[in-house]
Order: sequence, then C-alpha cells, then structure tokens
Amino acid sequence: MKYDHIVVGGGTAGCIVATRLSEDPARSVLLLEAGPEYPDFEQLPDSLKYGWGMLNLEARKSGGPFNWSFTGTATPHQPEPMPVPRGKAMGGTSAINGQTFIRGAPEDFDTWASWGNYEWSYVHCLPYFRKLERDEDYSGDFHGTEGPVPVRRHHREPGRRPKKRSIKRASQPATQIILTSTSLTPLASTSGPRTTLTGYE
Repeated sequence: MKYDHIVVGGGTAGCIVATRLSEDPARSVLLLEAGPEYPDFEQLPDSLKYGWGMLNLEARKSGGPFNWSFTGTATPHQPEPMPVPRGKAMGGTSAINGQTFIRGAPEDFDTWASWGNYEWSYVHCLPYFRKLERDEDYSGDFHGTEGPVPVRRHHREPGRRPKKRSIKRASQPATQIILTSTSLTPLASTSGPRTTLTGYE
C-alpha cells in the first residue's frame, strides 16, 4: 500500500500534523504509533480515557504498556536517575500526563525569534494556539473557542483541599496571576487547563 505522507509517532505533534494533512481529501496519510491499538474510544482503558488522579498514575506506571519508562539525570548534583515518563499510546505523553494543556512561555518564543527564527515569536504563534483550542472558560484575543481540542479548568469542590487554600491565601497576590490559569504563561495550579472534560477522578 502506498501513502502520500507517513507520520511516525502519534504524539501531540504527530496527531496534529496527520490531521492537518488529511484535511486534503486528495492526500493519503498513514499515522504510526508504537503503543497498543484501540480501534475506537469505547475500547480505550479508563486510565487513558479519563487520565487524571489515580487513573493517571496507572497510565504512567513505570514498565506499563503506555510508558516508554525512560530515566534521566536532572543535574550533576543530583546523580540519582529519575523517571522520565514518555507516552507510548495514541496521543503520546499527553495521554499519560494528566492531559494538562499548557502553552510554552512567551519569553521562550520571543527568544527564538531574537535568534533569527522570526516566525516563532509568541505573537506569530498565537493564532495557531487559538486555532487549536476550544476553550470552555475563556475567550478573547488569547484564547480560541472553535478549535478541535477542548480546554477546561476543573475546580475542586469547596472544602476538599483546605491546605491548598491556606497556601493560596498566604502567598497572595503573587499566585493570583498563576491560579487564574494559562492566559499568557504556562504556570498553573492543579485546577489549570486540561483537555479532559470529565474533571477529577
């Protein structure tokens, strides 16, 4: 069988590239992923389908079927190997990382632009972020509302995490910007943006 395009790796970027290419009905596209195959959504294990909390820990378990189980060294001063979970499933690491939705820091994009990669400035990339998102909480210049990827912030029920509330109060106003979730920066609390619409498990 012949294909016009073969995309190797069904992680976040691979899925996006394959989807964009296949928008042209004249093109044939093959997307390859090394992880287990689930022909439809109903057959997905709960740990991938509802990837948050304890279910997420199951999905990213070292040695499990959805994790390449890499290890790495943080710094020479911390030589002990640390786990580096990398997803081995359609969706890649996004499928096992709690389905967190976080953009890169604007400063990073603008740094790349200052090095000569002019089209990588934050302002140039922002329309693509917006095109990607179907933000259920925010709209305006910095958030898309009609894209294919659902984005929602799940707030815990009142009273479930008094310790978190105490920390939040003690550190005001610094975290006030962070805890309103990702408008410009990637910093977010556990109630930050995610691509799962079912909330916490």
